Amino acid sequence: MSRLKKRFIVQGIGLAVLLLTSCFFAPPIDISGVWSGWITWTDGPAAGFTSPITLDLVHEDRTLSGTITLIGPGSQPFDLPITQGTASRSSLFITASGVNDNITPPVSVSITLEGEYDATEMSGTGSQTVDGNTYRFTFAASLPTPSSE
Repeated sequence: MSRLKKRFIVQGIGLAVLLLTSCFFAPPIDISGVWSGWITWTDGPAAGFTSPITLDLVHEDRTLSGTITLIGPGSQPFDLPITQGTASRSSLFITASGVNDNITPPVSVSITLEGEYDATEMSGTGSQTVDGNTYRFTFAASLPTPSSE
């Protein structure tokens, strides 16, 4: 092997190591804040419809906590506390559950979100279980950026 080829190989390996280490040591993105977005139902009686979702997130290390607000029957909002949440690199997983007591009789509701995020946008898929019936959806949300005045 010629000296020139060896030099290119060594430089290529050095560049690859530099790129890989910059990926591993990139500063984490803090996704704390109030995210607003939409759920688009992909199955069940509401397939094709959209409804708002709000995620009030606290991001510490890789753990997410907070509240998810959904809109129930009669356009009444209800909150579900996050029972499990993780965010690492650009992937997130959230489970929230509680009771929608805006309707009679009150119903148990749980929601699961799984997706990708950056500093201002998140999207993915999820499911919502209402009294044992599970429905799937896609979601997208954004974190409003403060206006500079």
